[in-house]
Amino acid sequence: MEITFWIFIGLSVYSYLLFPLTLLFLPIMFRRPWQKRDIRPIISMVISVYNEEKVIAEKIENALNLDYPTGRLEILVVSDGSTDDTEKIVQGFQDRRVVLKAYRERSGKTACLNRAVPEARGEIILFTDANSMFPADILLKMVDNFADKEIGLVTGWTRYGDASQDDDTTGLYSRFERWTKTRESLVSSCVGADGAVFAIRKELFRALREDDINDFVIPLHAIRQGRRAVMDPDVYCYEKSVDDAGKEYHRQVRITNRTLNAIRRNPEFLNPLRYGWFAYFLASHKIMRFLVPFFLIVTFGTNLMLLGTSYLYSLTFGLQIAAYAVALGSVFGFRGGRVGEIAKFFMVTMLAQLTAWFRTLAGISDTMWMPQR
Repeated sequence: MEITFWIFIGLSVYSYLLFPLTLLFLPIMFRRPWQKRDIRPIISMVISVYNEEKVIAEKIENALNLDYPTGRLEILVVSDGSTDDTEKIVQGFQDRRVVLKAYRERSGKTACLNRAVPEARGEIILFTDANSMFPADILLKMVDNFADKEIGLVTGWTRYGDASQDDDTTGLYSRFERWTKTRESLVSSCVGADGAVFAIRKELFRALREDDINDFVIPLHAIRQGRRAVMDPDVYCYEKSVDDAGKEYHRQVRITNRTLNAIRRNPEFLNPLRYGWFAYFLASHKIMRFLVPFFLIVTFGTNLMLLGTSYLYSLTFGLQIAAYAVALGSVFGFRGGRVGEIAKFFMVTMLAQLTAWFRTLAGISDTMWMPQR
């Protein structure tokens, strides 16, 4: 029982502590840098929308004011059956760079991308969201990575806060994800992209299943074709932070469910003989992390059975109870400072991942999307 307890403690912290420790050293021993150069390919910025009348005008204005040659940028707004004034607002822009692709029947974000991307005129397809605002030089920084023929996909990251005030409220988890993907990129390819800001060579884009999670599967397509998917930490967008545990829970359920299904359908990427370090990154970054809720349940159960055998196990059990109490208190509005916010996010994530596992095992796939704002 004691051996089981300590093994599952190790498994619980593996993806959040032990795996990151290996990322400190791997880029030193197996670094694979890529070349950046000043290039200006034609870019098609694909903005996926569903009932985004509150933000779409600001998004298009932001895109039109980016530092990039006018004739080499297309702004493609893809509407998945919007029922508000989103499409009318887009049509109100007279700039030839703005193109609306409006699909009447709602079929899901991925299905819309399958129809719109082949019609885009850009050599580089940049995927983004309606509420994600860009700094002026983002396109210049992003496309420089594509000067290296080995690079097939480039992702950035989301900075939370007010762009006008340079107010960064990006959470610890988001910073951790950015660091992890940056370190993975220095060795091989990073696991997944940030759905608000990533770009791929159009020639590498392949049609997706309607229930595929595009910011996870599109990078896999690039990797399957022998290219790398990398994180550039200088490429980022702005989003306003939304502190709503309920919305975060539903978002995490959908993301985990679709990612689990994507891994199930693409098991070859776990073969290190074929995909090298990326197979290790995928197993550690995603699979082991998604299993943490089960590891924690076993840890709690074995600790409970070890109570009374040693003061050490009373201490570890008390620490677990305290951590869950802080998280629950934060969920219900009791202020716990930075520690409380981290505990709340962790608990919401664990519950969402458990729900997603049950949905996945029951054969349920989340296809439709609803902007969580």
